[in-house]
Amino acid sequence: MKRIYLFLVISLAGFCLCSCNDDKDEVAGYVEMTDTNVNANDASADASLARWEMPKTQSGYDYITHYIGTSELNYALEYAPTKYHAHWVAYRYDSNLKAQKIGRTDEWGVEPFYNNNKQYQVAVQYFSGYNRGHILGSAERLNTREANVQTFYMSNMSPMLGNFNSIYWGEIEDLVRTWGRNCDSGDTLYVVKGATIDDRILGTIFLDNTLGNQVQMVIPKYYFIAVLSLSSKGIAKAIGFWLEHKDYGNSSAPFLKTMRRGAVRSIDELEELTHIDFFCNLPDWAEDIVESHYNISSWSGL
Repeated sequence: MKRIYLFLVISLAGFCLCSCNDDKDEVAGYVEMTDTNVNANDASADASLARWEMPKTQSGYDYITHYIGTSELNYALEYAPTKYHAHWVAYRYDSNLKAQKIGRTDEWGVEPFYNNNKQYQVAVQYFSGYNRGHILGSAERLNTREANVQTFYMSNMSPMLGNFNSIYWGEIEDLVRTWGRNCDSGDTLYVVKGATIDDRILGTIFLDNTLGNQVQMVIPKYYFIAVLSLSSKGIAKAIGFWLEHKDYGNSSAPFLKTMRRGAVRSIDELEELTHIDFFCNLPDWAEDIVESHYNISSWSGL
């Protein structure tokens, strides 16, 4: 039977694995466990579904991948075609993908996955009264021109209030991006971003598809981020964020710090809020531990 070796960074209040620093807020434990996983994605049809950043896919959505060249996955998304909005977008940072070699392209485009089903292909256009808010941000993919262009697909856009996008949600996105850019060689940061597109919406916005027909894209009421960090030494930790879509009316530094911290959730809590099974491809023992704990002090900038 295959054996997995991994360091886990967890809170003393919850779990302690072979503690080597019992007087610290966190401990790193060396664990030898089997790789049993009862909730992993079925990756028989698409190997990318086995990657650690991927949530458990759900019926009723289209699973879409975008590659840099032919082999490197830029990002994947689960898309609700009848709501014209992504359920989630999953991607990673590593020493290659974090590179900043080019600038923002602003090369807006349609979702090529729907080239043969244009009913669900949103045309390039402005969103009246809202920003075209990137889910995977343009600034998160500056490693190649192709990678950046793919962030401008309309399937990666969400209708966001201007101040929410640029100030409040941007505050949390910038934080996660900084963690990604600080990945050392061998480190990986796994990220899932998304929004509520079920009954927790603010309404809809009218857009045109590429057939010239009017469609309605949902306007989410909440946005979320799930983050899993794995260092080159095998130290793992996870944290989540949940933020209501509104203009908070205060951009002072003390308020933004309070807002950031108030948005923090464990991955388990985020799963309860979103009904999404994040990081389902982790071995069950590792998933159970990292998803139930977080320690704000172990995440720089919080």
